[in-house]
Amino acid sequence: MIQLGNGILVEEDGHRFRFDPKRVLAGEVSAVSHAHTDHLPTSFKQREVVCSAITRDFIRLRRGKDVEMRSDPRVKVLEAGHIAGSSMFLLHGAQDVLYTGDFCTRDKHQTRAAKPHKCDVLITEATYGKAHYVFPDYDEIMSIVKDWLHDIVRRDGSAVLFAYPLGKSQELAAALKDLPLAFHPDISENNLLLRKHGFDLPAQKFEAGPPGKPIIYVTTGYGRDMARVESLRKHGAKTAAFSGWALDKEFIRSSRVDEAFPVSDHPGFDELTEFVRRCGPEKVFTTHGFAKEFAAHVRRDLGIDAQPMVARQRTLDQFC
Repeated sequence: MIQLGNGILVEEDGHRFRFDPKRVLAGEVSAVSHAHTDHLPTSFKQREVVCSAITRDFIRLRRGKDVEMRSDPRVKVLEAGHIAGSSMFLLHGAQDVLYTGDFCTRDKHQTRAAKPHKCDVLITEATYGKAHYVFPDYDEIMSIVKDWLHDIVRRDGSAVLFAYPLGKSQELAAALKDLPLAFHPDISENNLLLRKHGFDLPAQKFEAGPPGKPIIYVTTGYGRDMARVESLRKHGAKTAAFSGWALDKEFIRSSRVDEAFPVSDHPGFDELTEFVRRCGPEKVFTTHGFAKEFAAHVRRDLGIDAQPMVARQRTLDQFC
């Protein structure tokens, strides 16, 4: 049985496996795919979870809970390629079930690409599960970003880069570390935690007030930071957002930025399709984003039985 509710529940031979639950319950095997807050548990009836060491440490940082990493012979932990420490889970049983969580099939500075694995049942995200979400080459886009920023700095200018605080921000930190970077305190804290796991990341916090010299400020721009961002704008700073949604025509206007770069930690439509095809499942369940549309595509164009798992979904983050 596969059921959506408190995360995704898979019952196999009398055992209960729960993927990305909001509540970690006693008597179940709970697996947490990565440390974005929409995937992290909020309560713990037991403290043992299947996860990476990085995700464990972010649970402590973001939820204030000390959990213990556990293993289970029926659950294989695989690289998800989404953010540092992200995992997919392959459950071995009468049927092999692959749960992707959020994943990415492109190599990036901080992560290695997720690889397809043969399975009977595939539970996959479908954040960009519509046909026009096909991302350009990652290295080419980052080369354009570097050229744009180096030109700004050469002119003694500054820039504000809007990005997700865990994942995209670390990609920018790694790719742009030859530039005068500074980070929102939350992003700096995330970078410092990842440095303990061997990641080579700058972590300089932004100093209050308008910059006296060129600076590249990485932030989400949310909440109280809006005042800081507006101050930088008034002093001439250029702005850019990094998101897969940059492929939408209205994104740059609605985000109020000078530039928008289609960089995402999720697979595009073509990458999703190829991943499903190479996994060769008999059944596909789709979650998040365009779950209904992608399930229809899998049924129609790949000839695989597919259905969406859709609950009351939160609005997708604009910096996905």
